[in-house]
Amino acid sequence: MADKVMKYITMPSHWGREVRHKHYLQGSDTLVVVFPGRNYPAELPLLHYAGKNALEHGCDLLLLEYGYYSARTELKREDMGILEEECAQALALVAGYKRLLFIGKSTGTVIAGRLAATADSPAKVDCLYLTPLREAVPYIKRSGGIVIYGGSDPLFSEEDTAGLGGLTNVSLYKIDEANHSLEVGSVNESLAVLIVVNNLVHEFFRRALGS
Repeated sequence: MADKVMKYITMPSHWGREVRHKHYLQGSDTLVVVFPGRNYPAELPLLHYAGKNALEHGCDLLLLEYGYYSARTELKREDMGILEEECAQALALVAGYKRLLFIGKSTGTVIAGRLAATADSPAKVDCLYLTPLREAVPYIKRSGGIVIYGGSDPLFSEEDTAGLGGLTNVSLYKIDEANHSLEVGSVNESLAVLIVVNNLVHEFFRRALGS
């Protein structure tokens, strides 16, 4: 495996500030793309360790930064389409991979799902959805993938999973009593959950990469 190199992809954004997407290269034909949550950047635990997992499996890695993050402002619902387009533009700059693995958290699951459903790239796309929003359900049905959600998450209920459970291309994993950040009562319990989630992320890579 080649040495790991990190480069920044710098782009202007609708929010008036440049974004700096981190692109880790280690000579792979597979790119893992991390789509953060609304208020959950790639540096927070679930996505941080998912990215580490990607690198350990020998993949290249793209950590997306959202323009409103850089501008230190809030995301408005009417700007979701703009955010999706900016993510698509970033992906276009790293075209040429044979396989794409999308990892989305919360709002990022909607963007990842839409881009996976509408991708005109010849690359195969596999998806991992961490604490998805109910708006992502139609895209999960189309793209398939692994879904990990909390049993106490108010943004994704058992009713939202009802249409997914019978699908052969979707694997559902419920973390009992976990909230939207997949955290539970105490720090130690939350760390134990993080280990469980990391094992499921490893399973996602194992399936996607056939290893």
